Amino acid sequence: MDAFKPFLGPIVRLDITHKPTFHVAGVQHYKIEKVKKDLKTDVDLKRQAAEHEKIEEKEDEEEEKSHEEHKGENLDTWA
Repeated sequence: MDAFKPFLGPIVRLDITHKPTFHVAGVQHYKIEKVKKDLKTDVDLKRQAAEHEKIEEKEDEEEEKSHEEHKGENLDTWA
């Protein structure tokens, strides 16, 4: 160890890393992929909800039109 003392002088700073003793490779990559997948599913769900709302609005408009067209047909006259 004494042989390394002349080389240790120029070292100004040591960075300490807080990693566990067992570091599993790919775990961080999996987390990134999971976040991307979650964002993609959120976007898909929002798009599907918007499409569903459009379909419901069209059905409501058609229903209102059919009620307006058949408005006078169901009148009963009592004498």
